[in-house]
Amino acid sequence: MYSYIDMHCDTLLQTLHKGSSLLYENEGMQSLKLMHEAKQMCQFFAIFFPPRQENKENPTPTDEEFFRILCRNFYEEIEKHPYTVAFAHNYDDIRKNWEKGLSSAILTVEDGRMVDGKMENLKMLYEQGVRAIALTWNFSNCFGYPNSEDKSIMQKGLTDFGKDALAEMNQRGILIDVSHLSDGGFYDVALLSKKPFIASHSNCRALTPHSRNMTDDMIRTLAEHGGVAGLNFYSEFVNSRRDGVTSVEDLVAHVMHFIKIGGEDCIGIGTDYDGIENVPEISNPTQMLLLFDALQKKGVTPRQLDKLASGNVLRVIKEAMK
Repeated sequence: MYSYIDMHCDTLLQTLHKGSSLLYENEGMQSLKLMHEAKQMCQFFAIFFPPRQENKENPTPTDEEFFRILCRNFYEEIEKHPYTVAFAHNYDDIRKNWEKGLSSAILTVEDGRMVDGKMENLKMLYEQGVRAIALTWNFSNCFGYPNSEDKSIMQKGLTDFGKDALAEMNQRGILIDVSHLSDGGFYDVALLSKKPFIASHSNCRALTPHSRNMTDDMIRTLAEHGGVAGLNFYSEFVNSRRDGVTSVEDLVAHVMHFIKIGGEDCIGIGTDYDGIENVPEISNPTQMLLLFDALQKKGVTPRQLDKLASGNVLRVIKEAMK
């Protein structure tokens, strides 16, 4: 059994209105209980900021309120289960937790809009335990521009603040995440970041031509900079059938393509559990062995499987996260 690291899930969002207890056990795809049952090494839990809506009767919480509530739920629920999971801020924390038989939970942010162009907000997020930030989601913000079918947007790079913020994130030990970022922004990160970076939940555009996925040149560039992409389980990023099905075979095809183009050191797992609309064939952590078994039958070696499961991400965490 390969103990794995998952670089992205949206499970925390479920706790917004229904309480922090859902983080331990729920009817979704990920939970602290499932992590423990699957002997999962580590999960990145994202704080996601939904699109702002103008609704006077039921106003959307501010980004600060969202962050405060989800951050509190994250810490409260993990503290209730000290024999199951523990916080992690870096490589040493993950290793120490694992030696004690504990899974690790890392807090991340999806969409850097809350930073609002202020370096002091990066400092605040770090002090609250955030160790990775996806620079954008599906809208532009202080960092840059999102992936888009509009080529004029897709070619745009980082803002001046975004470029300056990379150095601050490198220095503090906040991992840079380029999933959802424009192609132009991706290449700016590759040019300017002094540390390896991740595409926490992105697949191969050559196999599934979606703007959220990575071109072969982007995969090579990511690999050249020591970065890792997380295999996303969302059907629209995995195949073009439009049937809402993510099969094990679909996932295997993307892993094999990543290895072919970028080598065995550039691929990890980033399921996007509880942030995707379809239910994939591998619907929760306890079924992840299906992926490893299928890859083994395709000739992927134990060394390569170990790198996919955790080795590649651990290397990046060790180099870029403090």
